[in-house]
Amino acid sequence: MANPELLLLGGPNSGKTHYAGQLYGRLQRNPGVLQMRGQGATPENLRILEEVLNSLEEGCAAGHTSATTWEDIQLQLEDESGRAIDLNWPDYGGEQLKAITDDRQVSEQWQTRLETSTGWVLLIRLNSETTYKENLPNLLKREGNPRIADIENEWDANARIVELLQILLHIASKGIAHRLETPRLIVLLSCYDEIETKDLSPHEVLNSYLPLVSSFIQSNWVPEAYSVWGLSSLGCLLEPDSNNDDFIDEGPEYQGWIVPPNGSNEDPDLSKPLAWLLEEL
Repeated sequence: MANPELLLLGGPNSGKTHYAGQLYGRLQRNPGVLQMRGQGATPENLRILEEVLNSLEEGCAAGHTSATTWEDIQLQLEDESGRAIDLNWPDYGGEQLKAITDDRQVSEQWQTRLETSTGWVLLIRLNSETTYKENLPNLLKREGNPRIADIENEWDANARIVELLQILLHIASKGIAHRLETPRLIVLLSCYDEIETKDLSPHEVLNSYLPLVSSFIQSNWVPEAYSVWGLSSLGCLLEPDSNNDDFIDEGPEYQGWIVPPNGSNEDPDLSKPLAWLLEEL
C-alpha cells in the first residue's frame, strides 16, 4: 500500500479550502479517477471538510481557515486500477505560508512535512496576485512627484513565489544543481473562471501572468515531474450569502471543473490533478 504525503501550498485566499471541500464531496458522491476505498474509509477528522460542504450545499462560500489552524486530513483512496493510496492532506491557515517568505523561517511542523512529503500542490490565484508590471502604470498616473517607494509595500508575485519555492526546497534539502525529479510538483491555477485564457494552455497562461515563476519551474524540475492545470473548484464566484440555486438544487459535487495541461475542454473530475501527481509515487 502506498502512503504518499502531499503538501498543499496555498497562501491566503488561494482557494485551498474550497478545493479540499469540493474534492471530498466528489470522492463521496460523484467520484472520478480517484474514489474512497470501500466501507469504513470515511476519515475521522472531517470537521473542516464538513463545514465547507455544509456552506456549499447552501450555495454560499465557506469561511476562511484560521491562521493558526493545522489539521491533518487522511483520505483512504484507490485509483481506477484498484491501487490503494492513503493520502495525508494538511489543512492550515494560508497566512502561515506567507509568513515563511516574510520571516525567512519555518516551524518544526513545516520542516517535518517538507522533508517527508513526496508531492507538492501549489495553488496560485492569478487574479489576486500583484506584479509591478501592473503597479507601475498606476503610479505614473498619480499627480505630483511619484516615487517607487510609493508603491504599496508588497512583493511582486514573481519574486515572492520564486523566493518561497527556493526556501521550501532548501528546507527540504533539495538542491537544484541538477533538475528535480522529486518532489513532484503540480501547479493549480485556482479560480480559473476569473481570468481570460484566450485558448492558451494553463502553462502558457502561467507564463503570460508570472513569467519568472514559469521559468523557475521549467529550469529546475524535469519535464516529467511537474505539470500546470487550471482549477475552478466552484465554477463561479460564491459569497458568504450567495444562496446559489445551482449548488442548492444540484449539489456542490456537480459544480466546478479543471482544465488539463494540454488546454483541452473543462473536465468536472477534480481528482485528476492528484491522480497525475500520485501515479509515479
